[in-house]
Amino acid sequence: MRFSFVLLLVLSWIPKAESDTVATENGPVSGVDSRHQDVQVFKGIPYAAPPLGELRWKPPQPPKHWSDVRVCNKFGPRSLQKNDRPGQSEDCLYLNVWTPRERTAKKHPVMVWIHGGGFVQGSGHEPSYNGTQLAKRGIVLVTINYRLGALGMMTHPALSRESPQGSSGNYAILDQIQALKWVRNNISNFGGDPNNVTIFGESAGGTSVYLLTATPLSKGLFHRAILESPWLDPVIFRDLKQENENGPAAELDGVEQARKLLDEESEDDLKRLRALPAEEIVANMKQYWPVPTDGWVFPKDPHQIYADGDQHPVPVIVGTNRDEGTMFAPRKAFGGTLQNFQTAMVERFGEFGTKIADFYAPETKEKLWSVAVQQISDTWFIQPARELARAMDRQKTPVWMYHFTKPVWGWMGAAHAAEINYVFGTLEKPNPQDAELSSAFMDYWVQFATTGDPNTDGRTQWEPYELEDDQYLTMDTTLRMNSGLRKEACDLLDQAWKHRREHAAHGEN
Repeated sequence: MRFSFVLLLVLSWIPKAESDTVATENGPVSGVDSRHQDVQVFKGIPYAAPPLGELRWKPPQPPKHWSDVRVCNKFGPRSLQKNDRPGQSEDCLYLNVWTPRERTAKKHPVMVWIHGGGFVQGSGHEPSYNGTQLAKRGIVLVTINYRLGALGMMTHPALSRESPQGSSGNYAILDQIQALKWVRNNISNFGGDPNNVTIFGESAGGTSVYLLTATPLSKGLFHRAILESPWLDPVIFRDLKQENENGPAAELDGVEQARKLLDEESEDDLKRLRALPAEEIVANMKQYWPVPTDGWVFPKDPHQIYADGDQHPVPVIVGTNRDEGTMFAPRKAFGGTLQNFQTAMVERFGEFGTKIADFYAPETKEKLWSVAVQQISDTWFIQPARELARAMDRQKTPVWMYHFTKPVWGWMGAAHAAEINYVFGTLEKPNPQDAELSSAFMDYWVQFATTGDPNTDGRTQWEPYELEDDQYLTMDTTLRMNSGLRKEACDLLDQAWKHRREHAAHGEN
């Protein structure tokens, strides 16, 4: 009797173990239960070799093969970053897969999430990004880690010289491309359709989606794109070797930062830098690096790629939150004086700055903070999102625009990143209105990932963006179509950036 009971336990365990094991091109992996019995998760699958030693500041390389089943029950390390969050490492190129447990002949749409954090912090396994709810709706959800800060974006003449492409920087973007190649080559075994991949991300993750849709290196690796609050302030884009309107050549940043760590310059600077502990580099080099136009990842400025209509013609959703700037505006904005506000606008926009200052002009210094919030919201997020939508419309590629206005975080309102828990269905004990709004987000996002059009039965008709109508969907407790989002501000900023670029092209300040 005892023998039969033990045998029954063994036999009942074997099929589950087999069903939880999936073959990848590098070796077999096993997953674990997610938060729902119908969903399985594979945590910490390596998609590239550890970028250590000689691989620091080089394009990602394929991971080594393994023969035994790799137990993927723990998330991989976060990319090394300047904070005290646990579980960080330079060895960070891992991804996670949530998938419906039942495998069918028909493959599921795939969504690949790229986390935000200004390219300096964050990870693909934050609790808000749990993929269980999207997987329950028939999505295979992938989240990724990628190199951050100086380890992910450093530019330097010596790095450019050793590169066959004459390039440096953009390692974070190359990591993301490598992850998409892994998806193309492996996701079918997890139940996903490699010919129906949607990339989506928020903040720097949205910026990444913008950049992936621009670079020729990602051609064919995805088929739809969602940008949530993409951080697209033009000053983050610089040329690798030439000064432009946004600043000096990006390579010079690396020279300046290397001096902080090396006693003197020499021919073996790279060898010395690669020999340093990664923690020392993160602690002593600056965090924020520009996205360089390097002639390889980006043959020309990403903005120009969109202006010329050379971006990948994939359907797009792009949107912003009403109060983006509350996360970024200092409480004592512009030093607390109206004169500082005027000066800051002129420094930022040149001779056009006076018009910008007049447009946003606060009545009193007490209103400087609210002006800073709106100006950041418009300049970093809303105007660039509209510019992107218009570029897709000119290309005759379907694009839908949204604006999230639900106050979520007290005085911060509908703040930057406030929509993420709605998108992933990870709200804690939501009230009925919030639960319904989250369901609407997931309905639209899943339908878009499935068909390339977010519209689905039972939801407000979401009209595509067209220049003539300037339409967008307001996402709140009530869903409704509107038009002309921050139109006056966006029109003025369009003029300001055009004026700035034209003057830079003629060598004027």
